Amino acid sequence: MMRVAVSLAALASAAAFAPISAPTGIQLRGKSVARAPRSAGMVMAMNPMSNAIVEFAATNPELASRGLGVTTNAERWNGRHAMFGMFFMAFTAYLKGHGLIPDADKVLDPAQWGPLAYGGFGTQITNERAIILIAHVHVLFVSVIAAFAPLGFQDTLVKEKGYKPEPAAGLIPAFKAGLTPEAELINGRLAMFGLMAVTSGSIFTGTSVLDIINLGLGKTLY
Repeated sequence: MMRVAVSLAALASAAAFAPISAPTGIQLRGKSVARAPRSAGMVMAMNPMSNAIVEFAATNPELASRGLGVTTNAERWNGRHAMFGMFFMAFTAYLKGHGLIPDADKVLDPAQWGPLAYGGFGTQITNERAIILIAHVHVLFVSVIAAFAPLGFQDTLVKEKGYKPEPAAGLIPAFKAGLTPEAELINGRLAMFGLMAVTSGSIFTGTSVLDIINLGLGKTLY
């Protein structure tokens, strides 16, 4: 059952790589909106997100001009976090499968760790979960710094005033191989879809997230 679900998810996500010849962008300039050509109308009509980006830019020009809210910039950043999340979960599964997390099954001592030893509903967490939690906290702080106070060569989450919002990518973005904005956007969407597939599979089957990922990768992690 799980193999079938993972296979269907992979087949569905592969559709995002299908190139299209018609342009699908919507250009946003201030409060005026230039819509995509009629040839792309079907693709745009099938994607409520594209219409939402246009409407948001028209009703909230200040936020849109900073790359916040319902914008392609926000989608790009969500995708970046999803890609990192998928990578980190796969990396965690590899560490667990190869016994590289020290004392993974050892339960934290409340006398030593206090409230940090509990994971909710009175249950105590293991050393494995504590290590993963602290690692995520560190990554969260690094992510916040990268988003709001990046180095000169890095991208920013909040754009400077005068920023021209990116056009809506459409239901199926144009595929451009290499280190391109289009490829990053597609990879981000696949990662977000992957996170939903993994968590849904875990909830509905009672299988751990790490086991779902290992199964989806053909049991190559452990």
